[in-house]
Amino acid sequence: MRKLTTLLHAALAAALAAGLLAACTSTAAPTPTATPDSPPTATPAPGGEALGLDQILAAAYHVADNHVADTVEMVLPAVVQVLATVEETNVFGQTTPGVAQGSGVFFREDGHILTNDHVIDGAVEVEVVLSNRQRLPAELIGTDKATDLAVLKVDPAEVEDLVVVELGDIEALRIGSWVLAIGSPLGFQGSVTLGILSAKGRSLGTGEDRLDNLLQTDAVINPGNSGGPLLNLDGEVVGINTRVIRESLSGGVSIDGMGFAISADTVIPVAQHLIEFGRVVRPRMGITVQDVSPTAVTERGLTVDEGALVISVAEDSPASRAGIEVDDVIVQVDGVPIIGTSQLVLMLLTDYRVGDTISVEIVRAAVRFTFELTLEEVNFREEESEDENGEDGP
Repeated sequence: MRKLTTLLHAALAAALAAGLLAACTSTAAPTPTATPDSPPTATPAPGGEALGLDQILAAAYHVADNHVADTVEMVLPAVVQVLATVEETNVFGQTTPGVAQGSGVFFREDGHILTNDHVIDGAVEVEVVLSNRQRLPAELIGTDKATDLAVLKVDPAEVEDLVVVELGDIEALRIGSWVLAIGSPLGFQGSVTLGILSAKGRSLGTGEDRLDNLLQTDAVINPGNSGGPLLNLDGEVVGINTRVIRESLSGGVSIDGMGFAISADTVIPVAQHLIEFGRVVRPRMGITVQDVSPTAVTERGLTVDEGALVISVAEDSPASRAGIEVDDVIVQVDGVPIIGTSQLVLMLLTDYRVGDTISVEIVRAAVRFTFELTLEEVNFREEESEDENGEDGP
């Protein structure tokens, strides 16, 4: 299917062309026939009169409305409701079964499903409900708390009319692009919301709740949407919905239109690791970092306004042995400019393996230094415990 903007432009161009044609001739043109590969075109008004702006816009929005509906119809069978049976302890110390619910999406024809780690955390049994109400047991393949991702698997032979979706190209996704969120908010399976992409590369939270490389959207996300897909209008998954902010961290100020999804360029390598190893094997430098912000520039006297600011260095880590220190700003890795934390975390995950040696350029008190270090598989929890700020890092 074509992108919404292409269809809108085509419909507007056709409507304008039809209006101009009608203004120049009194002979009504034959009604064009729509095909699956071309949007419906507008025709002159009866009597050969030019179309008005309201008619042109109506034709364009008709195309847009149909395109959104076609996309939803195409991908909805790939979205599942995830039911996780967990053991809950009541006030009397008695253990009783409970059910947590979220969403997921088929992304491989062999029955693999993407969802959130927090949806299935502590589950003793997992079941998925398909859009046709078919219920199937699901096997947990692997989970990753650092990205809040998990992969489930069902027997594809048991799925009636299996539909899978592709993971989209984040580089091609523009701020302001239309996106769709599909899931089971509050248990209402197959709920669809529409919004725009508000931002890319966001970081959110601290400590074990910290997530990097998030997409921000104003598409409505509620409890139960977790693990479901955020899609572009071509029906490709650009993110896995994970968080929504309801109130600010201080003052209890109400917040609207701030939902977050794990970006597809993080989802792809994490899913591959989980399927291959059952866990994510991360090459790490042994540091925690944060984006260089105007506040950090002022408080720490930094001389650069972008990069990854080192806020802690783990003892006996590759970074400490190389000579990297707190308040250093990482500005390049192997010659690639580093703009912020999300880029650095994603780069290490996708481009490097444990044992690789990298060249890291930092700025320290307006002086540039270059260090060589060999990446190790640093334990996530050990690193976190050494960080007084409680933030995860590369």
